Amino acid sequence: MINWKEWTKQTIASMHGDIYLYRDIYKGKHAKHFERARQLIEKGEVIDHTSDKVLGPGVPVNIRTPYIVMNISKLIVDTPAILISRSIGKISSSIPSNEEQNDAATAEAKEIVDGTGEFDDLQNETIRQIEKNSKLTLKHKRNIVQHQLDGGLVGVPVDDDKGLRIEFKARDVYYPHEDGMGADLAYYKKVGEKEYLHVYRERTDGVNLNTENMLYELVGGQLTRTDDVTAREILQMSQLKKDYPKRSQLFIQYLPNDETFMDELGVSALEGQLAHQDEINWRLTRNGLVFERNSTPRLAVTSDIFAALQDAAEDKFGEQGRGFIDHEMLEIVTMDENGKSMEVIQVDVKNIGGVEWADTLIREMLVSTSTSQKAIDYFSGDAANNAASGVAKFYDLFVSIVKAEHIQSKYVYFLKQLFEGCMWLANKSSKGSVQIEEPEIALNEMVPVTRTDLIAENLPAFEVGAMSIETFVRRTNPYASEEWIQSEIERIEMEKASVDSTGTPSLDMLNDNRDENGNPIVDDEE
Repeated sequence: MINWKEWTKQTIASMHGDIYLYRDIYKGKHAKHFERARQLIEKGEVIDHTSDKVLGPGVPVNIRTPYIVMNISKLIVDTPAILISRSIGKISSSIPSNEEQNDAATAEAKEIVDGTGEFDDLQNETIRQIEKNSKLTLKHKRNIVQHQLDGGLVGVPVDDDKGLRIEFKARDVYYPHEDGMGADLAYYKKVGEKEYLHVYRERTDGVNLNTENMLYELVGGQLTRTDDVTAREILQMSQLKKDYPKRSQLFIQYLPNDETFMDELGVSALEGQLAHQDEINWRLTRNGLVFERNSTPRLAVTSDIFAALQDAAEDKFGEQGRGFIDHEMLEIVTMDENGKSMEVIQVDVKNIGGVEWADTLIREMLVSTSTSQKAIDYFSGDAANNAASGVAKFYDLFVSIVKAEHIQSKYVYFLKQLFEGCMWLANKSSKGSVQIEEPEIALNEMVPVTRTDLIAENLPAFEVGAMSIETFVRRTNPYASEEWIQSEIERIEMEKASVDSTGTPSLDMLNDNRDENGNPIVDDEE
C-alpha cells in the first residue's frame, strides 16, 4: 500500500511523467516550453498570442510577427479519437430478463432505474440508465483524447445520490499498489483557505473487496491525515469505509496507451515528438519573419538622385527637413549615364527556404505515430470537396484506422469491465434481480458512409438470407432510435408478407419511411 506523506508536482511526475507538458502542447501553448520560441519573444521579434502575459523586454519594435504554431500534435491525438468515438454504437444486454425478474424488480428495486412504472426488460433498462447517468455518448471523444494525450485513462463505477453511473478520470489521479492488489485515486481539494488531498482506496485479498476514503491536510507539500469526523464533514460522507464480500476484482479500471514492460501505465501518443513539433514551428515562424521584413516593395535610386532629393527637401522644409523626402519629390528625377533612374526591389517569397523541410518533418511525425497523411486533408476540409466512396475513404485513412481499431478493442473491453462493476452494484441493490454481465457493445463504421453505401453493402447478404431483418435495419440506420428500429422491422415484415410473390423488398422499398434528407419519419402521435 501507499504511505501518503507528501503531494507535489514531483509526486505526480514520478508516477506519470510530465503529462502537463503534453496537455499544453495539445492546446497550442508551444512557446511556453520551446526555448527558441522564448528567445524570439524575449527579443521582441515575435508575439505569443497564446500567452496571457505581455512577454518581451517591452522596448518598441518594428516587427510584430506572431509565433506560428502548426499543431500537428493535436491532429495526432484527435484522429483516433474522432474515428473511435463515432464507432461506438448501442450498448445492450446479452441476458434478457424474464417475467419473474421484471416483476421482482418492479416491486423491490425501482429506485435503481426510473423509480416508476414496470420493466419490460430489466437488464437493458439498467444498462440504459447507467449510460444515461454517465452521459456516455458525450464522453467517448473526450475519453480517447485524454487517453492518447496522457497515456492512460481511469474509470470507476459509482452508486450514490446521483444514480448508478461510470465516472472517468484523468491519469494523474491513479496510483496502483505495488503488489497489484489495490489502487488509490488521489484528488486535490481546496476548502476555504485550506488545501486537502482526498484519497479513495480499493484493496482486495482475492476474495473480498474493501474500500476506504481518507482525507489529508496539505501544507507546503506535506500531508497530515485528518480524523474521521473531519473527513466525513468535508467529504460529505456518512460512511468512509465499505466492504464488498465475494467481490474479488477492483471497481477501478485503468486503460493504458502503448504499454510495455518498461512503461506499464502507458505513454502519451506525443512521446518523442516534441523536437519535430518545435522544428516545424521554428521554420514557419522564421519564414514569417523573412516575409514580414522583405515582402514590402522598396525603391532603389542612384546616389545622384538621392542627393537631389535631399537638396529639394532642404529647399522645401529647411535644413532640418533634409532627411525628410516627400513622395511628390520623386517627380524630380535625373537619369544616370546608362539611362536608369530607379528600381523597385521586392523579395520573391516563394524562394524563402524551410517550408519543404517543415513538410518533411510533418510527414515524419505522422509516420512515427501511425497517422495517415490523408488525415490532414480531412481536418483541412479538402476531402469534403472531393467525392469519394466509403472504400476510398477507408484506404485513404488505412493506417489511422488500423491504429484506431487497436485502441477501440481495448476501449470496448475497458467499458465492458466498468459496466460489469455497475451491474455488480445493481445486483446487490436489487437483491439479485439484475444479473451481473458484460454487455454487448455494437460497433459502427469509423469512416463516414452515406446511407446509399450502407444499403448497397448490406443488401446482398440480406437478400440471400445471410442477414436478419433486424441486423440489416440496425446496420443501415446506425443512429436511429430503438423505437424507430422496431417500427421499421415490423413495417418491412408486413410488406414482405403482403408482396411475398415479388421476393425480398427492393432497394426503393427499403428507403421508404424517410424524408427527403434520409432521416426517419416519426409519427407525431407517438
